[in-house]
Formats: sequence, C-alpha cells, structure tokens
Amino acid sequence: MLLPAPLEVFSRLAKLVMEGEFWRHIGSSLFRIMAGYLCALLIGFVLGAITARSKPLDALLSPAARVIRATPVASFIILLFVFLSKERIPAITSFLMVLPVVWSNVYEGINSTDTKLLEMAKVFRLSPAKTLRKIYLPSVFPFLLAAAKTGMGLAWKAGIAAEVMVSPASGIGAELYNAKIYLESADLFAWTAVIVIISMILEKLLVRLVRRFHDTP
Repeated sequence: MLLPAPLEVFSRLAKLVMEGEFWRHIGSSLFRIMAGYLCALLIGFVLGAITARSKPLDALLSPAARVIRATPVASFIILLFVFLSKERIPAITSFLMVLPVVWSNVYEGINSTDTKLLEMAKVFRLSPAKTLRKIYLPSVFPFLLAAAKTGMGLAWKAGIAAEVMVSPASGIGAELYNAKIYLESADLFAWTAVIVIISMILEKLLVRLVRRFHDTP
C-alpha cells in the first residue's frame, strides 16, 4: 500500500494523462509558478544591476536579500497564508525563493566585468547602450544563466510545496495533498513523476531560450 509497483504507478499516470482535470491542474500550477519565476527574474535583474552600480542602494537593499534567503520556505508560506488568498501564495513563494538568487548572481556578474574593457569603452567613447550590449551583458550572461537554471528548480519546488500546504482549488500540489490524505500511493508517485518531468522540460526550454536570446545580434 505504501510503496506501489512501478507498473502500477505507470498505469495510474497513463490514466491521469487521459483526464481533462490532469491538464487543468498542470496548467494552474504552471501559471502560478511561472508568474512568480518570471517576475523574480525581471526584478532580480534590475535590483542586481542598480545595487552593483550604487553603493548606498547596495547597503540599503542587500540586507533584505539576505533575510529572504535565510528564511525557510515554510515560514513564508504560513505568513503569506495569514494575509493572502491561497491562490496567490504559490506564485509569491516562488518569487521570493528565486529573487535573491537572481539578484546576487547579476550583482556578481556586473562586479566581475573586466575593468580594462570598461576603460577601453571610455577611450573609444562607446555609447552606454553599446557598452551594455558588448561588455556588461557578456559578462553577466553566465551568472544569469546559472541563476535562471537554479531559480527554475527552486521556483518549481517552492511553488508545489506552497500548493501542498495551502491546498488551492486546483494544482499539482493540491493533488499531492489529496493523494496523501486518501492514501493513494500510486497517485502520489505518479504526480511526483509529473513534477520531475515538467521541471526537466522547463529547464531545457529555459536554457535554449536564454542561449538563443544571447546569440541574437
């Protein structure tokens, strides 16, 4: 009962795929988690850039990033549950988990930019736009790619954990919770397999998208 056979899990997964509710749960989770993830990428990039170029802002804002990084996921979920509807909590939890990762990586990428290249840009009077495109972005790209890949895994796991804890109307985490409550171990393993597969697919798509954007002249 607790540990179903692989064939039973595969059979249950095949049945789930044929149900419309299966895809609705996946769509709900994807929408929430990716919304939080994409917002974290955008805001983390902006915060990393401005704190890397401004010491006063770095001193003011960096402690917030350290606090967010040090706070357990469960604490965020419970605190958010007090103030927000359960439908919004997975997205905000994913956002909070990814934000400091992107922020710190962009910060490090900008600070690791070769100073000789920046001096050369001043000598040749490159415009700020060209300096950004030709010098800063190539320096930041490896850090941003690493943050995006790490953040994708964090967002997915944190978002699903939030769904398990708050049990929204639809979502993969809610189905995991129901499988646990009703001792449906085959469903539990089937949905876990779905989580792993989707996470791997999203990471592959992300890497291809970022590399294509980076290679675009």
